[in-house]
Amino acid sequence: MPIDDIEQFNSEGLTSGDGDTKDKYSFEKFINQLGNSGTEINYDYVEDLINLFLDEGSYEKALKLSNILIDNFPYTSEAYHQKAIALDGLSNYQEAVDYFEKALLFDPTNVEIYINKGITFDAMNLYRDSYNSFRKALEIEPDSIDALFNLGLTLEKQDKYQEAIDCFLQVTELDEFHSDSYYELGYCYDFLEEGRISEMYYRMHLDLNPNNFNAWYNLGIVLNRQGKYLKSIEAYDICLAIRNAFAPAWYNCGNSYASLGRLIKAIECYEKSLSIRNDDANTYHNLGNVYSELGDYKNAIRNFDNAIKYDPNNWDSFYSRGNCSLCLENFEEALSDFKSAVILQQDLPEIWLSKAEAEKSLEKFSDAAESMERVLQLDSKDENNWFDYTEILFALRDYKKVIAAFDNIIKISSRLAESYYGKAKAYFLMRDIERGIEMIKKGFEVNPEDAFEFDFRKDWKEVINFLCIR
Repeated sequence: MPIDDIEQFNSEGLTSGDGDTKDKYSFEKFINQLGNSGTEINYDYVEDLINLFLDEGSYEKALKLSNILIDNFPYTSEAYHQKAIALDGLSNYQEAVDYFEKALLFDPTNVEIYINKGITFDAMNLYRDSYNSFRKALEIEPDSIDALFNLGLTLEKQDKYQEAIDCFLQVTELDEFHSDSYYELGYCYDFLEEGRISEMYYRMHLDLNPNNFNAWYNLGIVLNRQGKYLKSIEAYDICLAIRNAFAPAWYNCGNSYASLGRLIKAIECYEKSLSIRNDDANTYHNLGNVYSELGDYKNAIRNFDNAIKYDPNNWDSFYSRGNCSLCLENFEEALSDFKSAVILQQDLPEIWLSKAEAEKSLEKFSDAAESMERVLQLDSKDENNWFDYTEILFALRDYKKVIAAFDNIIKISSRLAESYYGKAKAYFLMRDIERGIEMIKKGFEVNPEDAFEFDFRKDWKEVINFLCIR
């Protein structure tokens, strides 16, 4: 095919995209003509066309043209290289690697081939192979920015953040305007919990690329973690000005408003997020928390319902919904939720504590005692847990366990007069008057201002009620 015919064909829409029927027909005609044995093929021109198709993501067309080049010029590295890139674009990764290797047979010092092969290994999660490819490129060209940057990305994916940082810093030394490296530095330092450094690099990236909504979003997260809630909201606002229909930014903006106690604004942000993506369990959960904080337990429960609908394995939503039901005195519903929560998360004392509260309210004291024993297995150093346990034991009339529980409280803190009064009550209820009197006197020693004259044997019930309910 003469070169002027190819140019004429190109002007008729070769680059117009895959969706044009005329283009598809013309391209197939073009391929058939190139495949004819008598057709003269201009290597450089076809190579340029392949690059054009690769740039616009038309990998099938690029692949067909690269096959023709390989058939006609079987000893040129670039044709194999282009075919490998097309195969990578089509997710045929292993075949792509094979053709990168063939390209390197003809040009073993081509840095670009090693870099692209490394990127393909990266897509296959073969990080050791990608690392070796980028290192080989750097052996040939130590100051290759593309090799250093992609090596940093590979290290980052393996959570080797400090090594990745070293690569990105080398890139910025070679090119102070390499905005992508500043972005990745912000990302790495965030994972290393170096919030201020992360913030600095995200801002350096945004100085060069102010329209990157992802960078504004990530900056907002970093600022939120530092407790800079107003500044995080400013970052989310800019992100949303660039891309308004970005649900994660609305969600995290809601989190920042909630942290500031601006609950109505938080609700607005969460609802905006749900208007874009209405199946996000975390957003429903946080919206439920805000309504709960406002005392609107019915709306809170409605949102926790949706959170559980979209994530039935989130113990926190069951737990939070149960606490709302407790506040509404719907104890059966509360207990059901706490039972679901402890199945999903058995090692948090607060869930068992709430479960015990619901069981106590339903007068299921034996169950409540078992729940409290689980609480104490998980956290035996909090005297409040022991006090809650004694209340249930009194209801069960298990006074020996009551006394043992108060002994544990006294070991934690011997200066709590209430512990001695509680033991006294248990002794009196066991008709052990002498020990009961002894405990009241010990309580008075701890709190002398409590002491007053009375007939211990005659008035012990009134005294204990007075001392224990103040």
